[in-house]
Amino acid sequence: MAKLGVISDIHGNLANLEKVLRYITSHKIDYLICTGDVCDIDAWQKIDDLKIPSWAVHGNADNYGLDLSALKNIKVFEKFGEITLADRKIIFCHYPEVVKKFIADNPNKYQLALHGHSHIPWEENYQGTKIINPGNVANVRYAPTFAIIDLDTLKAQLILINDL
Repeated sequence: MAKLGVISDIHGNLANLEKVLRYITSHKIDYLICTGDVCDIDAWQKIDDLKIPSWAVHGNADNYGLDLSALKNIKVFEKFGEITLADRKIIFCHYPEVVKKFIADNPNKYQLALHGHSHIPWEENYQGTKIINPGNVANVRYAPTFAIIDLDTLKAQLILINDL
């Protein structure tokens, strides 16, 4: 049973990010996707230090000028990522409207779509694809959360960071 951690909207909150990464490590999560707004090089480096296969996209608050060339364990897409894990086609982007457009333009192609931006934890089925927003790590506007997804069942568990 492969497990995917999903984080978003860190906005440089290193204390919360460290809690999330400790959880991911202690629960032996297999993969990580970040859907943007990491915001600083220290946060990028902490994610990279996980040493598990990881992917990310930039968000609207990210500094596109940061030199991320030293990152070894995380592949960073500029705006949109597409990968296959455990025979599941997954797309991810910072923006919910972009994810929905890709689903609409590619019917029955994706089983899972991930986004951030709103800071609101959210799950829905849209045209046969499960869409998940893990909330935000930053603790901005809404309580800080992230998600763990069982890639066999696509069942998501929302983790409340303040309870860690």
